[in-house]
Amino acid sequence: MYERCERKIMSKEQNFLIKYGIHNFVSCALEGGKNVFYIRKSERDNMIAHAKKLLQGGYGDQVEIHVV
Repeated sequence: MYERCERKIMSKEQNFLIKYGIHNFVSCALEGGKNVFYIRKSERDNMIAHAKKLLQGGYGDQVEIHVV
């Protein structure tokens, strides 16, 4: 399964999501030691595209992003 990126102190990933205001519809999990981001499918298409660009810009092309 996966382990959510939640710790007593906010993680780098949580800070990133909050900083860019996408924490309400994007979540993060650790899968196989790798960060995976999940974007809620119910969000508007332009917001999904915006979140993807922010995540790719912040974490590079190797970031794994799923729209669920």
